[in-house]
Amino acid sequence: MAFFSKFVSLLVLGLLSTLAVSPPPPGPLLRNIFTFPPNHFIENIAVRSNSKLLLTSLSVNTLFSVDPTVATPNATVVHTFPAGHGLMGITELSPDIFVVVSGIWDLALTRATLGTLTVWTVNLCSSTPVVKNITTIATSVQLNGLAPVPGSNNLILAADSDAGAVYRINIATGAYSIVFSDPLFAPVDRTIPGQHLGINGIRTKGLYLYFASSAQQHFGRVPINVLGQKTGPVQIVSNNTIVGGAFGSQYDDFDLDAGNNAWVATHPNHVVKVTPGGQQTVIEDTELLLNPTSAHFGRGSLRERRTLYVTNGGWFTEDFTLINEGVVALDTTQV
Repeated sequence: MAFFSKFVSLLVLGLLSTLAVSPPPPGPLLRNIFTFPPNHFIENIAVRSNSKLLLTSLSVNTLFSVDPTVATPNATVVHTFPAGHGLMGITELSPDIFVVVSGIWDLALTRATLGTLTVWTVNLCSSTPVVKNITTIATSVQLNGLAPVPGSNNLILAADSDAGAVYRINIATGAYSIVFSDPLFAPVDRTIPGQHLGINGIRTKGLYLYFASSAQQHFGRVPINVLGQKTGPVQIVSNNTIVGGAFGSQYDDFDLDAGNNAWVATHPNHVVKVTPGGQQTVIEDTELLLNPTSAHFGRGSLRERRTLYVTNGGWFTEDFTLINEGVVALDTTQV
């Protein structure tokens, strides 16, 4: 009897030990964070060190903040820009100081009225945002993705999707100019949706500028120096292989993980993981990935750093109402 009791006790302890170390079941691969009211085309995203998301909208003049770590995330207004403007690219220049581009947009062609593209800084170091007008870009109608020049607190690079070029902008002085261009950055046809945007999303890491070309369906990189100047040829890492969508499929903005894998928001319903060697893994979801426009990894906890936040541009209904615009979360540990 004593032997049997001891055997049962050991069996129970073994079961409890097994239960204690069993990992919890994974959550969903994709989950919705926040959906905006109609006619808010969510274009781009940055993430603050406190884990809060900053979201730009091409169709409204408001910079939004969403805290994805709370039980019921909601969008709050960070700043309202001049009437008639919509917001395009956003990047962090230095801790909690962000650069944003606004303009008066033709949404069908994704072009701004010449002379309206304006570069701003948004300083969130205190409880009240401090917004400063840096310069107006008089020579461009399409500044898209933004990225800081590595090692600089003043220089940013901006992708001109219409000209097929990269601008360098000095935030301290307001000076700007095209720093380099390449045929691989150019649009295919400026009048046809899906072919009208060349170089789109950009990121800098090390001494490389990584880029996605929507029209030419490339993801690649180009070496740069500490002044943001091109120092070697453009290198193509991958080509978009997805077929489908009313206007085809296009790479858009993206983010890079610690292993230099790119996670590319891809129209119409995809995120594409691209390894440094060009191998692609396609995530498709027709319910939660709705014309993805940009992506950014979370910041803060380990869970946040492994979460990719993807913005959705949304869909047009038959009466041209834009719906289902917002942001979703992708658990990259399941990919």
